[in-house]
Amino acid sequence: MGASSFRAGTEFELNNKVYRLIRLVEDGIWQVEDTRTKRIEEFMQADLHEHYAKHRLVFSNPKTVNVEISRAPVVPSGPAFDAAKLRRAYAMATMETPNTPEAMTAAIAEVWQRLKKPAKQPHWTTVYRWKTKLQKAGKDIRVLLAADHKKGNRARRYPPEVMELLNNTIETSYLTEERRTIQDALDSAKAAVIRENNLRPEALQLPIPTRRLVISLIEAIPAFDRYAARHGQMAAIKRFRSVQGHRTTKAPLERAEIDHTPLDLMVIDDDAGLPLGRPYLTCCIDDNTRCMLGLHIGFEPPSYLTVARCLKHAFLPKTNLQKLYPSIKNEWAAHGVMRELVVDNGAEFHSKSLENACFTLGIEIHYSARKTPWFKGKIERFQGTLNRAIAHGNPGTTFSNIFDKEDYDPSANAVIRYSVLKEIVNMWVVDVYHQRPHRTLGAPPAVVWNSTVNNEDILLPDNPAELDAIMGRSETRRLTHKGIELNGLSYNSHELAALRRKLGDKLDVELRVDDQDLGQIVVLSPDKRQMFMVPALAQAYAKGLSAWQHRVCKKFAAKQLEKHDPAGWLEAKTTISRLIEEEFMHKKQKSRTKIARFKDNTLSAPATADNALPAPQAATTTQPQQEVVEPQPKPADLQPLTPTEISAAEPLHQAKRFKPQHRQRSPLVLEAEQAELLGGQA
Repeated sequence: MGASSFRAGTEFELNNKVYRLIRLVEDGIWQVEDTRTKRIEEFMQADLHEHYAKHRLVFSNPKTVNVEISRAPVVPSGPAFDAAKLRRAYAMATMETPNTPEAMTAAIAEVWQRLKKPAKQPHWTTVYRWKTKLQKAGKDIRVLLAADHKKGNRARRYPPEVMELLNNTIETSYLTEERRTIQDALDSAKAAVIRENNLRPEALQLPIPTRRLVISLIEAIPAFDRYAARHGQMAAIKRFRSVQGHRTTKAPLERAEIDHTPLDLMVIDDDAGLPLGRPYLTCCIDDNTRCMLGLHIGFEPPSYLTVARCLKHAFLPKTNLQKLYPSIKNEWAAHGVMRELVVDNGAEFHSKSLENACFTLGIEIHYSARKTPWFKGKIERFQGTLNRAIAHGNPGTTFSNIFDKEDYDPSANAVIRYSVLKEIVNMWVVDVYHQRPHRTLGAPPAVVWNSTVNNEDILLPDNPAELDAIMGRSETRRLTHKGIELNGLSYNSHELAALRRKLGDKLDVELRVDDQDLGQIVVLSPDKRQMFMVPALAQAYAKGLSAWQHRVCKKFAAKQLEKHDPAGWLEAKTTISRLIEEEFMHKKQKSRTKIARFKDNTLSAPATADNALPAPQAATTTQPQQEVVEPQPKPADLQPLTPTEISAAEPLHQAKRFKPQHRQRSPLVLEAEQAELLGGQA
């Protein structure tokens, strides 16, 4: 590396430019010249020192450009360094000596008499080479290190034909997803060489490769390429990924991450005590403070509906939390609309509905790359921590790895009720996770939130009553004199009639549908400046009905009742609710999980803004208010609804039944049996 100083003629690099010091014109002021443009500039001596201390200024010594220095970035310790110091001693002793044989030999002899190393006095030409290298390198001792890496024969001793066969064998035998061993590659290479030798005369026989040669060729392949060929490209990217920097945020709600995960815990029904299955957990975490902004627990599979519920819980204050769960001691202060939302590539995140909702609230959606969970590592780590804290080690755990279960039966050992699980998760988030010091932050997330955020900086939706409309699923329909038809349901109102009179009898309008409640939809005017809340005409059926429940009722009415109108769907809805309550204890676990989803999509009115996480309620039977639908008599061959048909969602399958088998008997057999019966009666 050498050493330099601030004096005339010294060159240095600063801001990707090379300068040369010309003269010191005043105390502390240097005139410098740009070596490329020859432009003269002035720098303060103190500023140059500051640039140098902050590693922005680097001296460049043109004398060392063509000098070969050892590959070691630093001077190694041990015998190699001791030998370099010995060479330096001889070179420094002759630094001012004329380069004549007599003068150089005399100076070398004097040093050798004192050191007695090496065993034989160095020749003056050898010391002259050491001296010249040291001068050109700015007295950098690394030029005197032994270049052992250049010793010996570095060329392969095998002919090119063998090397080509070996490379082909390694490519086809070792670098495959079957992950064969090195011995397999060696055996294939030997067989290939032997086959080639059978076609050659004795004088042109090829040598048989050794295991050492095969290993050296394999090790010469980059580790990433080897792993990608044997395990796959994505596995190699994950294994050799490099963390070179994190996305840092400066304030709360600047960036948030959201994701789903199934809980590793079996829960049981609150009333029957039977296992329901593993619920899904959707979480949203603040990047800056690590506070949980919102969550949703339920049996609804990951979809835009679960995302919308979680985001709604994140946006609004949790004022009703301690009323729902009195055992929670602390407040859940984290809430608000984030500026950025980081998601993965799930189908529910690539929906037009999510884009409309986020863009309406001023949220930017950032998609992480495919199969790169570390790009949203904070939510991934939180979900793993929550699973380990709540699910693992408790009765009913399913473990994170199926091989860890061994003989353990989660269904038989499940004891945690569904409503209790909701309370446990909320309590753990508020009273445990938010209150204990975070390893990265050095303080509890709740403390960081309260100390870094001001209430006036928290963005909230302008109108909470319109939040359901904003977060609704986007659809496009035509408005006519019949209103709007959506999934077989009709919607109309006086406001829509007035809109048609103003803009035309047939209009293409955009809708916002809350899949949790089909009782009403939001209709946007063609210019998107007006919003209308339009109720369903069949309120007795649609109020509080989820989209998934609607599909179940339509399927049941079509197959069992042979009806295809709202009156038939209302009858199917009532029948399903009754049969669920009657038949729940006879279901298998898979069916009970789907029934829990039906009950979790409660048939009652949707929860209010304060009640973002409602307690589980039993499915209720909704009676029609305006007209009474008399159930029609069932056909004689109509089979009753089976548990599997109730629990199946899309589509409902007819359950298998065993039918009695009647054997056909001949008339002679019937007469004999009748005669025997009459004789017995006589």
